[in-house]
Amino acid sequence: MRRLAGSLLLLLAATPAIAGPLDAPGWTRSDVRRYYPSSNYRSSGPKPIQGWFEIRGGVYDPQSTTKDDWTVGIKTSGQITPIVQLGLTADLHRRENAGRTVTSSYVDPAGNVVTTSTTAVQNESNLWPVMATLEFRLPTGVLEPYVGGGAGWEFLNVQAYDATTGLNYSANYNGFGYQGFGGLRIPLGSRARVSGEVYYNGATVDRHFFDPVSGFEIQESVDVNGVGARGGLSFAF
Repeated sequence: MRRLAGSLLLLLAATPAIAGPLDAPGWTRSDVRRYYPSSNYRSSGPKPIQGWFEIRGGVYDPQSTTKDDWTVGIKTSGQITPIVQLGLTADLHRRENAGRTVTSSYVDPAGNVVTTSTTAVQNESNLWPVMATLEFRLPTGVLEPYVGGGAGWEFLNVQAYDATTGLNYSANYNGFGYQGFGGLRIPLGSRARVSGEVYYNGATVDRHFFDPVSGFEIQESVDVNGVGARGGLSFAF
């Protein structure tokens, strides 16, 4: 009986503490918010920018063709520091009904390298540069200049007419490529911007195939070097 009475007295003494933080002497609402934050609390500040996603397009002038390309592509980049960004790009350079210089070479039975250059009339040409990029920007205010470069692999598909044989053919080439670029950006609010840039693309893509007519293994290469200009619209994420 004495044990039961003692338990009841301890329970009555602890009741104010069990009632909750607001009923405890000396507690304020600030203390409650500090030690018991609300589960639906939301920060009122802007979401920090992790990177940018860009949609872009423009024109490209290859050195070895008789007609310019049009180009479209995407770019995604992450901010490493306030002035340095790392990114990935994928673009399409497309052209129709133009001539391009194609260089072919093979080794004859005497060990000599025989090289020939011809102009193929290409009904369709699709060049895909896929690059990893490094970019430096100068946040100077309204206009934001930037420069950068990239390296990766380039893929070329052509649908062409061979004037020597009179046949239409399809060919796929690939090879290492690089780009250098520079331009200006203009903010459109805090999470969007437009850009304009000029760039240089450098690459020689090739393919290997067996020619049943000559009986030799042929290496065929295409120079896709050129300069271009493009504009883009970017959104922060």
